[in-house]
Amino acid sequence: MKQAKTYSAEPNRAMQEMMQTIDTLRGIYTKENDALNAADTKAFLELQEKKLEVARDYQSGIETILARKDQMKTVNPLIKQRLVEMQKNFSELTTKNMESLKRMQKSTHRLGEVIMNAAKDAAKSQRSHVYGETGTIRGAEKKSVSMGLSETA
Repeated sequence: MKQAKTYSAEPNRAMQEMMQTIDTLRGIYTKENDALNAADTKAFLELQEKKLEVARDYQSGIETILARKDQMKTVNPLIKQRLVEMQKNFSELTTKNMESLKRMQKSTHRLGEVIMNAAKDAAKSQRSHVYGETGTIRGAEKKSVSMGLSETA
């Protein structure tokens, strides 16, 4: 597992690095949403490792900014405003991503139910013996058994 990103000691640079991390994570979420909407499981799964890595970097950046909030007060106001806008847009994308994940989860659950019901129906239709109340097989007494030998032989 890769170590989380370390952000610059210089506040303006740290904010810019945080914006780069948000951009990278936003790109991954966009690709993930596209894969979910297209039901492209392969593409979705291929994104997961990178998504976790960049999400750790994002978390590290948030922790850095919060831990250094007094230093961050000196950041250029334009950079601060840009970060706030990016964070708002990213939050909206995250909400869409969660909705896509929930839809995929529901679809997968429904598919699982269909498969289980089909398996139950197949098992029921293949049962050739019905047991009676005494534990005997119903209808077995009426069937004749052939040994495959002819009495005229």
